[in-house]
Amino acid sequence: MRSRLVLVFAACALLPWRAAADPLLTKAQIAKAAGEIDACLDKQLNASGGTGHRQKCIGLVKAECDDHISAGGEAAHATCSDNETAAWDVLLNKAWEELPDDLGPARFAKLKAVQKQWLAYRDAKCAFLNDPEHVSAWGLMLAADCRMDETSRRTIELRDILADPNLAAAE
Repeated sequence: MRSRLVLVFAACALLPWRAAADPLLTKAQIAKAAGEIDACLDKQLNASGGTGHRQKCIGLVKAECDDHISAGGEAAHATCSDNETAAWDVLLNKAWEELPDDLGPARFAKLKAVQKQWLAYRDAKCAFLNDPEHVSAWGLMLAADCRMDETSRRTIELRDILADPNLAAAE
């Protein structure tokens, strides 16, 4: 009985640390973060007359999350990057849903092939940074940052494709 009590006490003692070190966002928070990034992208695009400094929108969610980490080190920072990647993924999927109608079937089929190659490239590049033969928290963070950077840039590229009248399907 005493060993169970010690185990329960130890688990309870770790709970506050776990909560402080686990900045994982909920689906609702990710959706809200995606809305904030979307607003930033629109603001940057409008402020520069269409050319945009949308790269300024990359890292918004991560930076805020990083500022609230009190424990957990690189793994917690990697989670912050994963949160932002999830928000960018929401925006990427939103753009992807619009592309078939905008590009037309033939051009969209070509883009699907490109997208598969991009996914393979992103996954390979980011996996390289977190080498399984030399596992480290630093590698975990580098790989998470890589996924965030690549996903955000691809989202911006897809939004540019949607905005380009020269790529629109002929009516």
